[in-house]
Amino acid sequence: MYTTPRTTTEPAEGSSSVRLQDGTEISWVGFGTGPLVLTGHLGGYSTRLLGLTPAQAAERAAVLLRPYRATQAPAPALVLQGATPATRLFEGDVSDLAAGRPPYDCATYLETRAVFTARRGDLVVGRTAPWREAAEVFGIDTVDLQDLEHYYLCQALLAAADRHTDDAAESPVGRLVAWLMSHPDAVVRPYALDEETQIFLLWLLHRAGLSSLRVEANNHVVSTRWNSKRHIHPYVGDAEALPASGVGPQQLLAAEQRLSEAYRRLRLVMPVLPGYTLARTDAGPERFADDAVRAAALLCDRYRIQRAFLKPSEAGDGARIVGPVDLRDVATLRAAAVDAHQYGDDYLLEAAVEFLTLHSDGTDHPVAPSGHIRGGEVAAGLTLQILNGCAWEGNAYLDGEEWENCGLPRHLYDTMRHSMSALHAAFLSEPSIIDASYGGLVTGGVDFAVGRIGGVFQDRIVAAAIDFNLSSNGAEYLRTFHEKVTADGTGSGTGNGNGTGTGERYAATRLFRPTATATLGATRAAMHAALPEGAVADLVACVPGRWGMVAATGTGVRHAMTRTERLVGILADTGLAQPLP
Repeated sequence: MYTTPRTTTEPAEGSSSVRLQDGTEISWVGFGTGPLVLTGHLGGYSTRLLGLTPAQAAERAAVLLRPYRATQAPAPALVLQGATPATRLFEGDVSDLAAGRPPYDCATYLETRAVFTARRGDLVVGRTAPWREAAEVFGIDTVDLQDLEHYYLCQALLAAADRHTDDAAESPVGRLVAWLMSHPDAVVRPYALDEETQIFLLWLLHRAGLSSLRVEANNHVVSTRWNSKRHIHPYVGDAEALPASGVGPQQLLAAEQRLSEAYRRLRLVMPVLPGYTLARTDAGPERFADDAVRAAALLCDRYRIQRAFLKPSEAGDGARIVGPVDLRDVATLRAAAVDAHQYGDDYLLEAAVEFLTLHSDGTDHPVAPSGHIRGGEVAAGLTLQILNGCAWEGNAYLDGEEWENCGLPRHLYDTMRHSMSALHAAFLSEPSIIDASYGGLVTGGVDFAVGRIGGVFQDRIVAAAIDFNLSSNGAEYLRTFHEKVTADGTGSGTGNGNGTGTGERYAATRLFRPTATATLGATRAAMHAALPEGAVADLVACVPGRWGMVAATGTGVRHAMTRTERLVGILADTGLAQPLP
């Protein structure tokens, strides 16, 4: 939902309002930051800070901001992780407010949870009270930007740089310049290398007198062009032009995939579901709805698919997904598409999956794995997404051995692992040179669905890519915790004994909503007190009333998932968390 923020009280008090497109005003209360969002062109900042147009800044960033890979020697990190406009998280929070749902305060929780990934010697930038508490609990050095007006950290950084003067060495950005000058080998770790972050880092680079910066993030092309879902499926018009008569379903699906942006630009082939991309143009919502109906007809006619999800191209964590929609119910589909048009990004209409399930402690979890790229390399194993409907609520680590222990077909695991290798290779291929994305994939994930789609595919079980998150992602916190636990055998989290030494080599994370008075310190202590002998657990982050995450070890993936659920239950019993749904 496109919104125009309008501050009505002091931003530091956390109270203001946002005006919706229809003129309705909604109170902005209980957030760690204000609702000020810069929209439109960033040319003013680029000109004042760099003397360059945004296009020139992007060209210079491609040369001076160099991707950092895991094979390089470890170095101190400057952590600048926060929400990015590229994934429209502000719109997601406003959408929750408008619908009467409690929002997650994405800007605050993203900055707060980033502290968990930092090591001693790193410097983390943020602004809010939960972020400050996390830094104190984990013993991490910080720079407080002292800007609670802007929603996005990257835009607050631009504004701070714009206000900076040569004699303001003790200002927040002055301290960043001084730290970088004393750590010229540092790695910068942003959430995404969006346009705002590029401009700020080029300014920081110049102020620190350095010739280049190592950045643990995807390059600009990957961050902006590829961090979305629109490249998975062909556009409706392209698919309609493809002759389908007499072609088998698997061959037809492969032919349609060759019309996708991923194949056209990078020759990337991965297993996908039947689906089509709806282009969001200025033609209006009714034309957008027409495209949705045309896409539904293709799914029905070509694959006998009856249910599908309408999915936004530029949103994460399951936000704004509608469905499953009965494709025969044209009125409902049109209404959903008309509503989706207001958000401004392309959408996908993609076949619904009947997921295989993994039973754990009385709950059937859909088998929705993810593979990851970390430090420019394919990460070990897979992570299983823990979902509540379409919403992401955590992850659990599993390898091939544990996949088979769960009774899941090994060839599906191998298919997903091979797919991640194909993704990695695509961004090192000859076509990626032309695309300007060569070597630019440093971090990201691909979400898969494992199950049946029916129709002409009948009872066949498939493993297919359903989302590309080519940026920092939520599974990073599971993998960070897992690394901490396995690095020294006991973990650097809280625990009662040696987690890995007692065979607890798997781990899971679980989201929960803290109560309004819960703090990281109190919640962490309560969790620690509840741990059994041999277990290791930690609290990744706690934003009172909004967002929290626990992480724990287990002897297997189901054991780890069950432990995180029980820990949240204990926190709920002590008044520190709301019960899981």
